[in-house]
Amino acid sequence: MKLVKVVFLFLVAAGCIPTASAQGNGVVEGRLVNGTSPANVPAKVQLDVIGLSSGMSVIRSAVTDSAGGFRIENLPSGGPLLIRADYKSVNYYGQANFNASGTAHVEIQVFEPTTALEGVRVESAQLAFKLGREGLSCLESYTIVNETKPPRSFMREDGNFRFSKAPGILEPPRLDVTGPGSAMPVLQAPLESPDGQSYYSLFPLRPGTTTFEVAQALPYENGRYVYRKKFYQDVPALNIGVRPQDMALSGEGLKKIQTGAAEDFVVYAAGPIKAGSEVTWTFSGGTPAAEPTAAPPPATAPESSVRPMPSPVAQNAVIIGSMLLVGFLIVLWYGQSYAGAASGDAEEARIRELKERREQLLDYVAGLDARYESQGLERREYQRLREQGKRHLRRIALLLAKK
Repeated sequence: MKLVKVVFLFLVAAGCIPTASAQGNGVVEGRLVNGTSPANVPAKVQLDVIGLSSGMSVIRSAVTDSAGGFRIENLPSGGPLLIRADYKSVNYYGQANFNASGTAHVEIQVFEPTTALEGVRVESAQLAFKLGREGLSCLESYTIVNETKPPRSFMREDGNFRFSKAPGILEPPRLDVTGPGSAMPVLQAPLESPDGQSYYSLFPLRPGTTTFEVAQALPYENGRYVYRKKFYQDVPALNIGVRPQDMALSGEGLKKIQTGAAEDFVVYAAGPIKAGSEVTWTFSGGTPAAEPTAAPPPATAPESSVRPMPSPVAQNAVIIGSMLLVGFLIVLWYGQSYAGAASGDAEEARIRELKERREQLLDYVAGLDARYESQGLERREYQRLREQGKRHLRRIALLLAKK
């Protein structure tokens, strides 16, 4: 059901779900505010009211007045609604929560669009490769920050995010996008470039942080695969997770930085990498990753998000933070790819593995807090690493909710 909701969210954003009719006594009042130029009033903007408890369907539509204001009546007030504003081809959202009298006040901030990359950068990039019985799987994760001043939404007709098409790809790639302020990824259908060498997304980069996750299925014939990738954005650093650890990875500029024996993966580092650069890496050998084996469930104990004493992993969070997150990325990919495909002992083992990763991530975040409070970590780096940890915690929570 969770996956169905994600697909519904994408269809709503694309305007593919027909308007439904829902009656009620609720009233939503509000206005649109231009976050780029307050003097530029967002007048005559199309609005849609989306029912969060009715299959993400559009239940009402309206248009803002000459002052950017709106009033929408006869709405169901039994739960929150989502108000979507389509401002210059970019969607913006605000949630309507009704008070006891059935009235909700909503203010939605919109931004002017831009096609200039100034102020838009890749904050972090991670790749994870897993060898299975069906071939080699790749998951790419990019965190892109929009810090335009004044704030604007980056939007280009030829794509806002582009990624290289891996050689011999076995099926169309999967693309999940998490926009600023959202905890749930949106499933997107990436568009293939005319030359067939890359894919791109038209998902707008609104001010804040947007995460793109790309999954590609690759061949692995005769125990070998040559991976070529062109970078379309500057990448400050790149971590590459490889599972299993006996699969060799070679290529210019690669450096092995961590081996996780228990998790059966190796982490390499590369970069910085300039836009337009191309890398060639060779994978060889390796034992296909096996399904998790069943193990006796651990003794139950109350779960808590409070960690007064950080573990050794947390105490060394700054040193191993990026490597640890790559390990989580591999596990999250594993959990997401096979969610719902197994049952019984294997399914229970995956749930335990996700819960263990959640506990380690909580320790990791607690360790960051402790280092920052003791002035052992600079504020900007602390905020960056903490947000990465929180983002993975949200993904784990979503995966566990599917079980």
